[in-house]
Amino acid sequence: MNYQDIKTSIVSQFSVPGGNRVVPFILGAPGGGKSACARDVVRTMGFERVIEFTASLRDPVDILGTPNNAGDYTRWVAPEEFYHLRQGVGRAALILEELSDAPVPMQNALCRVILDRHAGNLQLSDQLFIIATGNRTEDKSGANRITSKLAGRTRRFDFVENVDAWTEWALDNEIDPVLIQFLRFRVNLLSDFDPNRFANPTPRTWERVSLIPADLPDQLFFDNVAGEVGEGAAAEFTGFRRIYLNLPSVESVLLDPAGADVPSDPATKYALMGALAHKATKDNFDRVCAYLERVEPEFRAMTVRDSIKLQPAIKSTRAFVSWASANAEVLM
Repeated sequence: MNYQDIKTSIVSQFSVPGGNRVVPFILGAPGGGKSACARDVVRTMGFERVIEFTASLRDPVDILGTPNNAGDYTRWVAPEEFYHLRQGVGRAALILEELSDAPVPMQNALCRVILDRHAGNLQLSDQLFIIATGNRTEDKSGANRITSKLAGRTRRFDFVENVDAWTEWALDNEIDPVLIQFLRFRVNLLSDFDPNRFANPTPRTWERVSLIPADLPDQLFFDNVAGEVGEGAAAEFTGFRRIYLNLPSVESVLLDPAGADVPSDPATKYALMGALAHKATKDNFDRVCAYLERVEPEFRAMTVRDSIKLQPAIKSTRAFVSWASANAEVLM
């Protein structure tokens, strides 16, 4: 399942009476966006009280609590994170990060948290919603086998990276438009994880590529990209970036949308459509539409979707209404 499908499933499940008894467990390759998906769910549902607990870095005592020997018998003092989720606090969310990396004793300790909503002797809120994330054992990232009793207390969601869902996120988070268009062009490079490589293309590493200073000399820029995603993916991206930087100006396209050249090379076309979407406004969208009539339907739809996501005011223009009526089939 992709990011959006998992998010939709969890939000829908959590929204029905008793839905918090289900504990989604999002499993996938490292760096794919599992944690971002879990955080997006709790943000969408409006939880004000959210605790993240990284199971791989903790011990069972961090759930049971520490002993207080004052008095006639030992009392267990609850850890701070779970105290904030105690009965009476009302609606709250707990994200169990790296659950599959936790050793068996820690998995055992979390079984009661998940099923009975107890941390040691502390009763947790009956309005507690829990989401777990974890890596797969085949990716050799430190994940352990999930015990059958823990697996039986969760609902497994296999996370599969999807370029459309990633693009939606990227457009909302000011990711480099060159990078967005490159990954649309080379979809398989969004996530190409190989545990035998030091650096891999993943949504997480591509996000960091977007932070590399654009004014670095070419060789330094390549070296930095390679340090994140490996040399093969870096060579492809920097080659695409050169195409993007050498495009005719978008201004010249908008000045003469009926006469400006339409590139035949797919990489150049992806690059130009991305540049056009980022330049589109409610004032020039009629000229954008005029140019788009000369490209294939899939490129039209991509550019219009990006344009209205970046500039929602475009949807109120006469040009958009007219274009959408004539091209409804490509916007579906």
